[in-house]
Amino acid sequence: MQTYLVERMDGDDVISARVVNAPSPFKAAAMVTDGHITFRKWEKDWIRVTDENRGQIYAYCFVAGSYSDTEPLPVSPGRTTE
Repeated sequence: MQTYLVERMDGDDVISARVVNAPSPFKAAAMVTDGHITFRKWEKDWIRVTDENRGQIYAYCFVAGSYSDTEPLPVSPGRTTE
């Protein structure tokens, strides 16, 4: 499994972040967001997934109507979003 940094984005700003181990970047994003994502369209609220070993970046967005602004992604211990 790979290690991925999964970040919730508001435009270009990181809102929250979490490090997860997953078999793919899509699965990493799905694990953190309860699976309510799709490949990125140009949305203001989106998910950035970085493969920490290879430095590759992937982008996903929330499926319409599946995300609540009251449920932020948790921040991993030892990491900050600033």
